[in-house]
Amino acid sequence: MVKSINEISHTMGMKTICEYVENIEIENVLKELGVDYAQGYLHAKPEPIEKLIKGA
Repeated sequence: MVKSINEISHTMGMKTICEYVENIEIENVLKELGVDYAQGYLHAKPEPIEKLIKGA
């Protein structure tokens, strides 16, 4: 499913992002599929909006 959505999106000139990337194994599979971006616990834990605003 991820492969198909990624291919359709790229055909339409869109970039793709996958959520819930929790470990390097998942990220490696997504890279092989050509997914453009990833987000999830592998990269950063969720934080309160107040902390994000203060950092801006």
